[in-house]
Amino acid sequence: MTDIDTIARKFTMTIDLDATPEEVWSALTTAEELVRWFPVQARVTPGPGGTMFWGWDDQFSWASKIEVWEPNKRLVLTEDRPATDVKGAPLGGPSHKIAMEFTLETHAGRTRLRLVHSGFGSGASWDDELDAIAGGWQFELRGLAFYLERHKGRDRVSAAVHRTTSVPRDVIWNRLFSHLAFTVEGGLEPGERCTITTSVGDRVSGTVLWFNPGRDLAVVVDDLDEGLLRVSTWSAADQTGVQVWMITYSPAHADAVTRFGTRIGPVVESIL
Repeated sequence: MTDIDTIARKFTMTIDLDATPEEVWSALTTAEELVRWFPVQARVTPGPGGTMFWGWDDQFSWASKIEVWEPNKRLVLTEDRPATDVKGAPLGGPSHKIAMEFTLETHAGRTRLRLVHSGFGSGASWDDELDAIAGGWQFELRGLAFYLERHKGRDRVSAAVHRTTSVPRDVIWNRLFSHLAFTVEGGLEPGERCTITTSVGDRVSGTVLWFNPGRDLAVVVDDLDEGLLRVSTWSAADQTGVQVWMITYSPAHADAVTRFGTRIGPVVESIL
């Protein structure tokens, strides 16, 4: 269940996970586990008054203060800042106290995780940020479920391409899913099968994990022992962000993931 409340300036999402509260808490609060499903780098100073840092190489970083630390039950992270651009850099203007509240409950033998991300200001820049945050979490929490239910305890190997452009997001999305970059055969609803062929000859078959039209596509890749291919776009400050990820949890496929990242970079560049 998801809800973007533009009046209250918050995003809410609830997801049931086939994992214990202890496993979910560890995935949310320990650096070793965080980098297996969410950021590329993580640092955690646990407890109330502590800090949590998420980083994606030189592309994005996110530092928060820990306001509430109730193991296996509730985590609240806060930050005071203005709206940000497409790469997460401050745009200037008034700061707001942004809060992320994660609540864990046992429900029908599973762990129900509820996220409330709130405190966004008003205006076009904050509208973009709320929209991008909402789109991102809808994949990321599904990615958490994917990790805990299929690859728990395994290290992640990833290759990522991040780019920004002044071309509108809808135009970039249409270019991405065309002969210029990724040609799709099959269905795109979650659970459906599809095959994606890149303009440089890669062919990826798998099952759709998540599809948010015009924004995000994630496919569970057969040949990577249930790895992931993710393509996403978002907007901020008259810019469009583009990212392509290939992920595996199998060391046997690490080189293939790295090679894919090298090949797909020029493809993304060519459509900007």
